[in-house]
Amino acid sequence: MPKRVKDLTTIQLTAGTRDRLYRLKFRKTYDEFLRELCELYEASAADGRK
Repeated sequence: MPKRVKDLTTIQLTAGTRDRLYRLKFRKTYDEFLRELCELYEASAADGRK
C-alpha cells in the first residue's frame, strides 16, 4: 500500500457518482482505484490510436 502523501487534493462529485465509485472500488482506496482506472483508459486510448 502506498505511503500517505502530503500533496493530496480533493475532487467534487455528485452523491450518485460517489456511490457508484464506492460500489466499483471494492477493497481499494479511491486513489488506487482512480489510478487503475486512468491506466486502463490510457491503455485503451493507445490501442485505439494504432
